[in-house]
Amino acid sequence: MTRHSLTRSIAFAAAALFLSAAGAEAQTMIEMDDSRSETQLREDMKEAVDRDTDVANTALVFNNTGGEQTHVFCTAFGANGRALGSKVARIPGKGVRYLRASDLSNGVDFIGSALCSSRGRVVGSAVFLAPGAMTNLDVIQAGPWDDASLRFPLIATY
Repeated sequence: MTRHSLTRSIAFAAAALFLSAAGAEAQTMIEMDDSRSETQLREDMKEAVDRDTDVANTALVFNNTGGEQTHVFCTAFGANGRALGSKVARIPGKGVRYLRASDLSNGVDFIGSALCSSRGRVVGSAVFLAPGAMTNLDVIQAGPWDDASLRFPLIATY
């Protein structure tokens, strides 16, 4: 075996180990599901209107328009651009699920944004839930139909 072929064999072995580790991590992410159901969203909306406290949150809502289950991966960013946390939502075919801004920040109060992506056919919307009221917020959706990138330019929880 020449020195060149030995180096090449070591490089292929290292690449194979890296790819198997990356595949295992990707499989673990796909099995995660941090989302909440549509019935919980109704309860949160009713609670927001009835609430007399100074608590506010944002619901990042995902509608899977495809027939197969898909996943949405989201990361929240603070106003300074620093990542605060990430979560995964598993959405059944033709189903609706959501994440709260407080889920993404692990309960830390913040005002910032979120970036989400999915390989499925997902349409996003955002609802700001504040004491005595709720309102929809902008969502910027880009990418080809089967590979969605969703930007929530303003989300908050406090």
